[in-house]
Amino acid sequence: MIKRVTEYFSNRSKLSLSVYGFIIALFVAFLIGIVDYETGYELSLSIFYLLPITFIVWFVGRNAGVIISIVSSIVEFIANFEAGRTYSHPLIFIWNSGILLGFFLITVFTLSILKTEYERRRNLIKKLHESLEELKRAEEDLERKSQDLARSNAELEQFAFAASHDLKEPLLAITIGLKLLKKRSEGKLDSEADKFITETMDEAMQMQNLISDMLSYSRIGTVGEPFELTDCMTVLNRSLSNLKIPIEQSGAIVTHDHLPEVAGDPLQLGQLLQNLISNAIKFRGEERPRIHISAERLNNEWVFSVKDNGIGIPAEYSEKIFEIFQRLHNKKDYPGTGIGLATCKKIVERHGGRIWVESEPGKGSAFYFTIPDRQSSP
Repeated sequence: MIKRVTEYFSNRSKLSLSVYGFIIALFVAFLIGIVDYETGYELSLSIFYLLPITFIVWFVGRNAGVIISIVSSIVEFIANFEAGRTYSHPLIFIWNSGILLGFFLITVFTLSILKTEYERRRNLIKKLHESLEELKRAEEDLERKSQDLARSNAELEQFAFAASHDLKEPLLAITIGLKLLKKRSEGKLDSEADKFITETMDEAMQMQNLISDMLSYSRIGTVGEPFELTDCMTVLNRSLSNLKIPIEQSGAIVTHDHLPEVAGDPLQLGQLLQNLISNAIKFRGEERPRIHISAERLNNEWVFSVKDNGIGIPAEYSEKIFEIFQRLHNKKDYPGTGIGLATCKKIVERHGGRIWVESEPGKGSAFYFTIPDRQSSP
């Protein structure tokens, strides 16, 4: 559409020479013809001055047009004088030549203004063409990079899935072997050996959890379920049921408002809520954990929140915590793999939303995420 518009104005500008030059020349010729017919004088000869003036102004410049106008008026004055034309007063010769010179100069300045406007429009159209070409090249480059990025992400997800899956079996064998070793050697080795075996088993369990989280993270964009109308109250109840033991052990009080129905992947939405609630329980302070889940519709999306009274997060880490393998605390005090919030972010982005946190150290945290309200979209 834009290309057609620019071509239209470009074609109009190319016609400006004939439109502005020849039409004025023909109009002047018409006027001179009328005057010639009414007066009987051979004034039509002046058209042979006007056409050269028109082309000189257009192709050479205004100053050259002014000079040729003055020369043309002088030539016309001399020609009339030599032709022996007589008037009632000698000053009429000068008057007629002055009028003719004024007419020539008006033509010169009018054409000069039209030429300037024509060149301005031509330059503008040229720049527009260049901008469109540059934009087209940028779009092609962006599309190519987007395809490369999508392919790279797919390859990375496939690699992470394959690597995690292949690591799981040998690690499970190592864990089982360590458990058997600990059972059979219990009381037969010294305390230092028992401590070494226990720590190795803990590290193996940590590695198992890490692999499981990596598998979960890598599968979000590739094996997710199709979106369907999902009752978030059902999803929340299932998540709370899965967290029953840590809730009871921590004495956490979990409250919630009524949650809406949204279009999404039920399993991933459950994983999202479960991760956020689990984090609220894990990163608690000395007080009894209090967690509240709510949702509010704003514009064309639902804004969910999970608020707690935990240890809080420094403001400078409010974005970093959503990156994979990012940890703010010692894993001895707060166990985990550093993938949970990165998984939450990936789930939210797959649903077309965004996630962020508002928090202060010692004053708890409020995690927010949005899910588009596709039911009310036109």
